[in-house]
Amino acid sequence: MSEPYCVVSIEDDDLIYELIKATLRPLPIALHHASNGPDALELVLKMKPDVLILDINLPGMHGWDILKHLVAQKMKFRGVIMLTAQTGATHRVIAHLQDEVTHFLGKPFDPQDLREAVEQVLNIQ
Repeated sequence: MSEPYCVVSIEDDDLIYELIKATLRPLPIALHHASNGPDALELVLKMKPDVLILDINLPGMHGWDILKHLVAQKMKFRGVIMLTAQTGATHRVIAHLQDEVTHFLGKPFDPQDLREAVEQVLNIQ
């Protein structure tokens, strides 16, 4: 059975990715993962996900630069969920100014908040 939605998580911390995976397991999605900027760009361009879960501090490329590059490539998402420890005002303002960013969640995060954000973006009841 093929999953109806594609979600890509770009997260360099393996434990956090395991929590993301466990949190989203009940949803009708196919979850894919990259742990650094260059791999993320390749994966996202290949998979063309509905939802992108994006960290800011990543090896090889900053999360905002990844998003900028993908937008320049005319990538369209139902939503981009920023999931980051960088919760200061500067990053929140940057997120607010990005049309693609639908949610900004700080780490540590409540798994229910992440699941609800994905459900909202994908309109899953």
